[in-house]
Amino acid sequence: MPVEGHIIDYVTKDSVKFLYFEDIDNNVGAVYDEVDVRGRSEGHMFYSHTGPDTYSLSIRLAASVDQYDKGDAKQLWSDYLFIKSFQFPDYGGDSMGPVLPPRKAIIQIGKWFKKVGAIVQPRGSFLSPYDEDGYPMVIDVQFTLRVINTTPLDLYQIRIGQ
Repeated sequence: MPVEGHIIDYVTKDSVKFLYFEDIDNNVGAVYDEVDVRGRSEGHMFYSHTGPDTYSLSIRLAASVDQYDKGDAKQLWSDYLFIKSFQFPDYGGDSMGPVLPPRKAIIQIGKWFKKVGAIVQPRGSFLSPYDEDGYPMVIDVQFTLRVINTTPLDLYQIRIGQ
């Protein structure tokens, strides 16, 4: 059964609603460095840092029954462009201005999944049927969410589900 989800712009609170269809893959890894220590036959391993916490997601945007009946999928296309826009830099309203940090997105799926991060590598697959203007009525979107932690978690916080 599909679960409703939302992609929300952290700053403007603009959002897109979607039905989630695929699995969520989570990847994170600790990085350890090796240091040679005088008098030891083997190097000493120590913790350097934890790599980025990323989630790979596949979502489906589909025209509503009303949009399908009218053959109008322009809003669906706008929803796709909203997701795709997170990949591009924000110049602070001036194309000659400094590049600002990535725009944060909130991804919420059902009641159990809510993460804040940067959307990277969005990819769209445009599926038939198409409306009379050539807009797709179904768009499958895959992307990676790179979690942006303002306060890094330790192992105990992770174990209790924070």
